[in-house]
Amino acid sequence: MPSFECKVVTATGKVTTEILEAPNEQVVSKELFKRGYRPVQIKKRKEVKEASGSGGGGGGSLFGKKIKTDEIILFTKELVTLLRAGVPMLTALEALGSQSKNLMGEVINKIYVDVMSGKSFSQALDQHPKIFSKLYVNSVRAGELSGSLDEVLERLAVVLKKDDETRKKVKSAMRYPTFVVLAMVAAFVILMVMVVPKFGAVFAGLNMELPIFTKILLGVSNFVQKNILIIIGIFGGSFIGLKIAIKTEKGQFWWDGVKMKMPLIGNLVVKSSMARFTKMFETLNRSGLPIIQTLATVSSAVGNSVIEKKVREVAAGVERGEGISGAMKKCGLFPPIVIRMIAIGEQSGSLDNMLASISNHYEMEVDYAIKGITAMIEPILTLVLGAAVVVMAFGIFLPMWNMTGAIK
Repeated sequence: MPSFECKVVTATGKVTTEILEAPNEQVVSKELFKRGYRPVQIKKRKEVKEASGSGGGGGGSLFGKKIKTDEIILFTKELVTLLRAGVPMLTALEALGSQSKNLMGEVINKIYVDVMSGKSFSQALDQHPKIFSKLYVNSVRAGELSGSLDEVLERLAVVLKKDDETRKKVKSAMRYPTFVVLAMVAAFVILMVMVVPKFGAVFAGLNMELPIFTKILLGVSNFVQKNILIIIGIFGGSFIGLKIAIKTEKGQFWWDGVKMKMPLIGNLVVKSSMARFTKMFETLNRSGLPIIQTLATVSSAVGNSVIEKKVREVAAGVERGEGISGAMKKCGLFPPIVIRMIAIGEQSGSLDNMLASISNHYEMEVDYAIKGITAMIEPILTLVLGAAVVVMAFGIFLPMWNMTGAIK
């Protein structure tokens, strides 16, 4: 339903701005008169195109604008500051919406309209599931029920910030090797299509016996030249097919499992997921949400469907009375250190503190894993590049050296 920005005069003569959702301007005018306002200007607002985010929000369509995680974090922090200063929720949302002129401001104004119409803050957030995750909405709901909304929002800002930093570190670690591999593939194609055939024509005119390296190189070059369109089609089709497949439930489950078993990065994927799981688990548990609901919410916010399935198995085990550590041990995913520390936390009544310790431990492990991957990938790529250069050198220059020797 479209929203309208209305400049009105109140019964006391004050000029103010109201945001209303209605099918058309006539309905808006009737609603304003019912509230005792005299409309001065009614302007239809642009529709907000929400986009999927990762974890706590942020994201976008391929060509559209997007709301970044940093904007969600900033909104959360500013709201905490205003609420702790004693500012009412409606006033705080109105102030934040008016000062944000971008896409996030549009979303805040929609939330303001929903809260003004009688919905709770968590219900208003739930109207934007592609921006505010289940973790965010359920945490806010728990904060509303427990009367500690400002504390919950403050913890959420920390969780979102750390999660975003971890994602950026992982992407940064993979950027360099991805760039090098793509550059090597491009260089290989150019050599096979443009450079090697010229040398092949020279060697063919000499009627000399060619070394094995040269024969292999010329064979590969001929194959690439004749089938370049087929090769591009296969790789392009495979890439598009994979992208389509992982959008399905089964495809995503398979891909998440593959990532966890990949050499080098599999360990990093597991550790980052464990850090996210324990941090989110701690946040919701401190909010006072029931443990079954906490596990169900965290499972969908971990970002890995394989781990999500295992966490749901843990929730089912807890519901059967097995305890958190017992259910974790039975599902066969969680490392012994996690199970042992959670068991201690359950027995001592300090589960939140143990979850915080586990989270901090895995955040450090993620940092070490990223540094280790970077340190390992560089020499591996150097060796691969060196081997490719040696093959090319032997394939092209060895016949030339033989020809020079024959001439002498």
